[in-house]
Amino acid sequence: MTKPCAVFWDIENIDVPKGQSVASIVNLIRSTIIKPFNLTEIFFFCVCDVYRLPKSTSQSLTKLGVDIVQAYNGVKDSADIKIMDLMRRFVKFSGQDCTIILLSGDADYYGTLSDLKKLHNVSIHLVRLEKSFSPKLDQISDYTFMLNNDVLKP
Repeated sequence: MTKPCAVFWDIENIDVPKGQSVASIVNLIRSTIIKPFNLTEIFFFCVCDVYRLPKSTSQSLTKLGVDIVQAYNGVKDSADIKIMDLMRRFVKFSGQDCTIILLSGDADYYGTLSDLKKLHNVSIHLVRLEKSFSPKLDQISDYTFMLNNDVLKP
């Protein structure tokens, strides 16, 4: 039986690395995490200030079935706040034992993820960059992947 999952991409924290495409990152998530871990993708969100998102990026995300969610213009940490709200809604919708895949290295997510893990047995897959991440997130995640040169390394 598959477990429901949702992907939350904080693109303001982890942008598309040079030499990579939006499609390569989305496909890496799907082929390296979702499929091998027998997960069912319910939602794939990219949260940002859509007015600052390059048109080519937004077009690629849309073609790949990724929902682009507007963070509040000019408000500090608004993408983080929106993602944490979406995470709580997803867990409420999916129930116990679901999976969250987070593309971020931001420590702001620690409290929410910790609560969801304790209260709802949520499994956490973290995707981060090599030199830009919070060790606290590594501690709370069940699986951590490093995005580097078109590869997700466990």
